[in-house]
Amino acid sequence: MKKTSLLLIGLLLLGCAPKEKKLYNDSTMQAGFDTVISIQLYADSQEEFDETFQKATDAFLYYNSLFDKYNDYDVANIKTINDNAGIQPVEVSQVIIDMLLLSKQYSELSNYQFDVTLGPVLSLWHDVREKALNGDDYTLPTEEQLQSARACSGWDKVEIDDENNTVYLNQSCASLDVGAVAKGYATQLVTEMLLEEGYVNGFVNAGGNVEFLGNKINGDLWRAGILTPSLHNSTESLITLELGGQEAFVTSGDYQRYFIHDGNIMHHIIDPDTLYPARHAKSVTILCEDSGIADILSTTLYTMTYQEGAAYLEKLKENGIEAEAIWIYDKTDEIENENYREKEGYYILTTPNIASKIIN
Repeated sequence: MKKTSLLLIGLLLLGCAPKEKKLYNDSTMQAGFDTVISIQLYADSQEEFDETFQKATDAFLYYNSLFDKYNDYDVANIKTINDNAGIQPVEVSQVIIDMLLLSKQYSELSNYQFDVTLGPVLSLWHDVREKALNGDDYTLPTEEQLQSARACSGWDKVEIDDENNTVYLNQSCASLDVGAVAKGYATQLVTEMLLEEGYVNGFVNAGGNVEFLGNKINGDLWRAGILTPSLHNSTESLITLELGGQEAFVTSGDYQRYFIHDGNIMHHIIDPDTLYPARHAKSVTILCEDSGIADILSTTLYTMTYQEGAAYLEKLKENGIEAEAIWIYDKTDEIENENYREKEGYYILTTPNIASKIIN
């Protein structure tokens, strides 16, 4: 009788054992931001994962509609704000208010090297780039056009009423362009949603804006690669890192969304000082806890020299903001630093705390 009872208890315990979670993944080009959205999560079933994936992609589509400067939606968005420049304030969601306030904070911290109010300048370059990529005739913006557009930029043109959730551009020529923060900010919000729902192992990848929710379920770290910054659509990684915990990983580079003019790469990241495509590193990768901030910082440091970028990261640490960086330069570039390594024709520089995460 005693043995029978023990057997029954054992069988009951086996029946109540938690089901082991499995790793599921999916990706789509239909979730906005003109990029592939990929998600990997440990879940109890395919059905559960599919439901969560749909919820996450719906969230990305919603944030895309808010941050879009080109298209109208059923909600007031960045385009609505721009369309009403010099006319009236626009009531928007708290998400837009929060993103703009974060952008303003990092504009001030970077001495306006990061600036979403530079919309008039970025629009000039966008129009030229679209013509060039379509094979149409184009003319680069003139210095007069660029300076005129710059005069329409600046945070003094933006009035944010956090209490009433309104944004007003007080000059008709002003416009916002949040392309340097929107995708990362959306990735952060989706990651937070997944964490709130109990997912603590997996990651979200929005076109290279990667946010980890935690390690693999067995405790191992994830591997993430930084692409070789080649203009020939390279899919090979120049650097591989082991990452985990809750960590964001974002890269900005000159090898996407570009055209060649007189032998120069005319990419999409515009230097606020020169009003031309930035001419420093081939790519800059940022690691920090927040994908939105990582997106901001990768763009900001890309418009700086290595020395300026390293000094800026130190300034951020003084303000309680921790971030690490990897710079990749052409081997032909002059680097005023001896603490680099060479690989496949490139110079690689890192902040001290990130070197241990690089495995090749």
